[in-house]
Amino acid sequence: MENNNNEQIKKRPVFLTVLGILSFITIGFGLLGNVTGIFSGPLSEKEMNQAMTEALKSLEPLNASGMNDMSASFELVFRTQVYINANFYVHTLITIASFLIGLIGVIFMFKGQKNGFHLYIIYNLINVSSIYVSVPASEVPSIIVISNLIFSALFVFLYSRNLHWMK
Repeated sequence: MENNNNEQIKKRPVFLTVLGILSFITIGFGLLGNVTGIFSGPLSEKEMNQAMTEALKSLEPLNASGMNDMSASFELVFRTQVYINANFYVHTLITIASFLIGLIGVIFMFKGQKNGFHLYIIYNLINVSSIYVSVPASEVPSIIVISNLIFSALFVFLYSRNLHWMK
């Protein structure tokens, strides 16, 4: 009977398993996208100009309906893509490193190691702040930073609910 209780205590919580699977999917797709992106490289100046022209055309209906603030926000997001493209390899390598740290953190947490939680926090901090390496602070849309912070804080909080199980 005592042996059965020890096995139940060591069993990974279902909530941690669900969080881990969600993280594996997110991190896996992020890694896959960035690794394949390294091989395709940045957009050429011609391709970037064409993409910006099309993006700005898509904002015309917003401007026509008087939603100039929303249009300006989208334009700022489009401009960040120009900076990221200009610093493509640095940004992509930082992102890949961040995803690898996150992946290792989730694997450690799956194994019941608290160090994984700390790595996961580092992953989120790098993920949120990495945009500032490629884009000047004045050009970073606050909506991107705020949404990344909210999702990061949510997942860190949810993982922290399982710290009692980790050693």
